[in-house]
Amino acid sequence: MTDKTSFLYESIDLCACFDPVFDPPAEQLTAWGFSVPEPTLENTAFYTAADDGTQYFYCGNTRIRITEHFASQGKAIEHFIEDAIQFTTVKSKTPA
Repeated sequence: MTDKTSFLYESIDLCACFDPVFDPPAEQLTAWGFSVPEPTLENTAFYTAADDGTQYFYCGNTRIRITEHFASQGKAIEHFIEDAIQFTTVKSKTPA
C-alpha cells in the first residue's frame, strides 16, 4: 500500500472527536435564571417495569418492588374496598 491509502484503514478514536459534556458555571445558571426545583413526590416518583415483567416504584434513590398478594380464587378488589369502608364506618360509630 502507498502512504496515501494507508490512512483509510487506520482506526479512529471517536471519543476524541467530541467535546466533553459539562455543567455551566453557577454564575451562568444564575444569569439565565435557572433554578433546580425542590424534590417532591410529583417530580421524583415513577413506576417502571423490568425486562422480566417485575414492576418497581422509584422515589428519589429508593426502589420498591411491587407485588400483589391476591389469590386467583379470592375476593376481588371491590370487596376489599367495601370491607374497608364498612370497617371504618363501624369503627367511627364505636365510642372511644
